[in-house]
Amino acid sequence: MARLTDKQKRFCEEYLKDFNGTRSAIAAGYSENTAAVISAENLTKPNIKEYLNERLDALSMEAGEVTKRITNLARGNMSDYMSTRQVPYTPEIKVGLNVLISRLRTEIEFEDNYALQINMGEDELEKHMADQEGRRRKIIRYKLELELNPYSTRIIDGETVMIDEVYLDLAKIVQDKERGIIKSFKNTKDGIQVELYAADAALGQMAKIRGLMIDKSEVDNKVTMVKPVIIDWGDSE
Repeated sequence: MARLTDKQKRFCEEYLKDFNGTRSAIAAGYSENTAAVISAENLTKPNIKEYLNERLDALSMEAGEVTKRITNLARGNMSDYMSTRQVPYTPEIKVGLNVLISRLRTEIEFEDNYALQINMGEDELEKHMADQEGRRRKIIRYKLELELNPYSTRIIDGETVMIDEVYLDLAKIVQDKERGIIKSFKNTKDGIQVELYAADAALGQMAKIRGLMIDKSEVDNKVTMVKPVIIDWGDSE
């Protein structure tokens, strides 16, 4: 195998981090203007392909692993970053004023019975009387409203229930960012925006290096790769 230059070797090491050829070429010291072209040329050179194969073996990324990762990307299973949890939810409901009057009367009766069962201090008794007066005044107001409109209603809190909530697993996103699977993520004014590497095309190149895919120039068969995926949880800033 022809010896690699220092720049070519650096390119290979960078390439094995995320399989992004253009980024790897720039990181290796090639010009940004020619990085894409240099990357494509490097990945066709036998000595570079052989070196990449050796490094993949050392990293235990064999042909089967490449195939598995291509399959996972093709499935586009982004639910890996979504989890569910139980959270309390209180719905708002519309209630007629007749219902609210009935509830207030029940509450007044209960509070009076409670006051009789305990020895309230002067301050506590004063507050109890003020609260009861407030409930009676509400009843008067509701009755007057019903005289004007028998169908008058109020929006009040309903019964609190537990529901399933889907949320973004930030811990897993941070882990995969460190592993090089996720390119970036950031908070926006409307939520979290996550961007993945265009790893599908890179893995396709790895598949060619591993001999798992035949180029179109060799057979009349077009291989269509998925475009880069961006999960956007809100408008970009």
